[in-house]
Amino acid sequence: MTTSRKKRRCLLACARKGMLLAQVNQRLHHERLDPISELQWNLWINYFVDIVSNDPYFEHELIYNNRSLAWFATEQNSRRTKLVTQ
Repeated sequence: MTTSRKKRRCLLACARKGMLLAQVNQRLHHERLDPISELQWNLWINYFVDIVSNDPYFEHELIYNNRSLAWFATEQNSRRTKLVTQ
């Protein structure tokens, strides 16, 4: 399933504000975007918002390249490995 950049920006902004799923779906409806499920919203509030906080590179990858959780996990592991070997 893919989402548009506009929708991903909206979801990230809503997650950062701590909005509830009903509020998010109302905002998506207002923006003429498809609603999301509870499972999808849980991913945004529990994972994506924390992963991209204070990391503009990760935020860019999430919004513009629609990266998955698996990609973020691999990238974070790679960063940790580089830190340990230095």
